[in-house]
Amino acid sequence: MEWITDKRTGAQTGLLFIFGLVVLDFVCLIVMTTQPIGPLTFFMGLLILASLPVIAVLAYQLYGLSRSGYDVDRNAVTIQWGAIRQIVPVESIQRIMLATELEYGVSRFRGWRWPGLMQGHGELPEAGLTLFYASTALQNQIILITPTLSYAISPVDAAGFIESIKARYELGPTQAIEQTTMHPAFYDWPLWSDRVAHGLVIAGATLCILLFGLVAFRFPDLPDVIPLHYNIAGLVDRRGAATQAFVLPLIGLLALGANTLLGGLFYRREQIAAYLLWGGAIIVQLLLWIGTVNLLKI
Repeated sequence: MEWITDKRTGAQTGLLFIFGLVVLDFVCLIVMTTQPIGPLTFFMGLLILASLPVIAVLAYQLYGLSRSGYDVDRNAVTIQWGAIRQIVPVESIQRIMLATELEYGVSRFRGWRWPGLMQGHGELPEAGLTLFYASTALQNQIILITPTLSYAISPVDAAGFIESIKARYELGPTQAIEQTTMHPAFYDWPLWSDRVAHGLVIAGATLCILLFGLVAFRFPDLPDVIPLHYNIAGLVDRRGAATQAFVLPLIGLLALGANTLLGGLFYRREQIAAYLLWGGAIIVQLLLWIGTVNLLKI
């Protein structure tokens, strides 16, 4: 039997957050295209860049909320949240607790929470480690307590949901079900917990971003035409518009993107090759830093 969640408040709030970020990005783009290139251009671009992963995560959470619900049969309670399914054997449920019975709130919560959505994990004094898959505030949730984990959920008809579990518990299971989490295979990739990989990619990205910042901060002081190349005698043999000072950072961005993507593709089969690609991106950024610093010495 399926039990639905009330998705309206959470969906409206999430969409409002995304809309606000998109409007902010649009304003930043207007400022970037209407003002002279300088430090403000860099900071506006940085804001847009920072907003993109936030928008992506918000959209993913909305996807999870849109595919949320709970199913109860004689063997298990299945919690559906996007691509994630939590299988909770009915016979393993020791207690069903209303969140109104909690004396204290959740602590050490990690995840996403806004009006109409609470997804993540935290500690409840009366229930221990708890996974939250709910579309209401904590006080409106019910908690399924098992020996190893607890699950906080929010079916619209909470009383009917509880009675449904009790009825099936009395009937007894027809087969043994393992308490488990089902999700796409990429959730378990070791890359997500590899600190060396994270450090290499973040270092390369930071150097690339700061190189754009260097050029943007220096740009207002550059002449309209700058020397781009010197011959063997040290004389200028090629000049160009000041905007060409951004060519080297752009090359760095392309190299970073290519090496990051290739490293990700190689990682599962050959981690050393992936590390070399990500480390190579750092070396490229350092070389471009040297070239850019020399170029800006006008």
